Amino acid sequence: MMKQANREPYDILYARLSQEDEREGESNSIQNQRMILEQYASEKGFTNPYFLYDDGFSGTNFNRPGWNSAMRLIESGMVRTLIVKDLSRLGREYLEVGKLTELVFPSYGVRFIAINDNVDSFYGENDFVPFKNLFNEFYAKDTSRKIRAVKKAQAQRGERLATRPRYGYRKADGDPKKIVRDPQAADVVQKIFLLCASGKGPSQIARLLKREQILNPSNYYFKKYGVALTGLDTTRPFEWSETTVAKILEDEIYLGHTISLRYTTQSYKNKRRIERPETEWLRFEDTHEPLITKELWELVREVRRHKRKAPKKFEEPNLFSGLLYCADCGAPLRLHRTRTQTAHFYNNFKCSTYSNRGKDACSGHYIRESQLKAIVLDDLRRVTQFARQKENLLLRHVARQNSAQAKKEISLLQGELDKLRRREQELTALFKRLYEDNVLGRIPDEQYRILSAEYTQERTLLQEKIPQMAEQQEKLRDSIANAARFVERARQYSTITELTPELLRLFIDKIVIGERSAKYSRCAAQEVSIYYRDVGLLDTAEELDMENLLSDTAASA
Repeated sequence: MMKQANREPYDILYARLSQEDEREGESNSIQNQRMILEQYASEKGFTNPYFLYDDGFSGTNFNRPGWNSAMRLIESGMVRTLIVKDLSRLGREYLEVGKLTELVFPSYGVRFIAINDNVDSFYGENDFVPFKNLFNEFYAKDTSRKIRAVKKAQAQRGERLATRPRYGYRKADGDPKKIVRDPQAADVVQKIFLLCASGKGPSQIARLLKREQILNPSNYYFKKYGVALTGLDTTRPFEWSETTVAKILEDEIYLGHTISLRYTTQSYKNKRRIERPETEWLRFEDTHEPLITKELWELVREVRRHKRKAPKKFEEPNLFSGLLYCADCGAPLRLHRTRTQTAHFYNNFKCSTYSNRGKDACSGHYIRESQLKAIVLDDLRRVTQFARQKENLLLRHVARQNSAQAKKEISLLQGELDKLRRREQELTALFKRLYEDNVLGRIPDEQYRILSAEYTQERTLLQEKIPQMAEQQEKLRDSIANAARFVERARQYSTITELTPELLRLFIDKIVIGERSAKYSRCAAQEVSIYYRDVGLLDTAEELDMENLLSDTAASA
């Protein structure tokens, strides 16, 4: 803000330009507006001109830096005149512009001039001003409608709408509509996904990135392109937030897909961004180079679905989080940590139903963490070695096993899905009949409110459950033909020395823990069933050999 040596009030020359105005050509440019305003001030004898402007701000938005400075001067009594090129430069919101010209400016004794509209408050009210303001608002509304139509058409063609590429990408040379891999940022994105796959949550990943002095997305963009994004804080360039990491982990753009029309604004006046219903999104696959594999994406989804926050005093997360289930009640097994020096030996898992409701509900299914690690590591080594050495035998076994098992489960799921969909249709009919009865006075309002709330709640649950079951059914169909993926993974990990969260989730779908044959006995047998991704439950290598041999013998006979 300028300081006045002689305390002479300012004659403010104000200019504004939005992106929509810029499309109309040079006549509305900031430079052109300034030239017109300064020439007018000189010719009319305004002796203390002070130029303020806002470039790139819509006329429906009055929270602009230049305009805020002008209002502070006006409210301080330091302004005698406000001059604009025309009324639309002041704004395109009928009520707000009317409030300024008819109430605010007169109350502070500010003379208002709109040069091209022949408006000068010194000569009294101009009856045409309200109509001009209304036309300006209509223009803003019509422009907004046209821009939305253009954006929607672009989205339907699969074009990228964002002006700035997502972190991990940059604009392609010679074609700004396309995006390509930004090597430095892409490596960070891959690192984030791999850390999550290994069992770390967004807050842990954010702390690790900060420790490694990796620039956060806004500071990286500022350093590379010199553009300040919203929320940029250059005093904390390595400060990653949990929210930023979580958004990266949920963004399908890193799979090479484009999701359009996910967000909109409430209106041309209110620019607050709101998320559209998922049914209105437009999704286009393989539009650009992916930064991660589909397998890693699915692995991260699985990890995040079962992720439970570990107590702060324990640095390492639960290695088997989301993988262990009780053989009898199907509930997850919960990790119980001990505080002794040999905690790694005495940590144990118990059925969560037993822990919550006692022995009348289920038994403990107790197993030490150290024992489980040894069992799983040994079995993982044996199965992956068999997959590498006897690939054909494994594929034939899985084809027979999965075909029968998956078809049975698919059939059961289909029956359940049909039942749920019928109930959803019944609820729709019931809700319609209930509404009609209420309108006709057959059902009191209070009873209608109670019943409609119950129906709505049940329908909401169904709408959540049906897609989940359909997705599960689709996974089963895929599993029949996906055994080759397991073999490929086994080739990549030819030497497994220790278990890691990433390794577990890469190979294992779930582990089912049975109860000991004799309670309280440390030596009694206990069944541990390991279900591998894409191949399901596998027997030992010897049993697989024998099964295939018998199958071949029967076929030749």
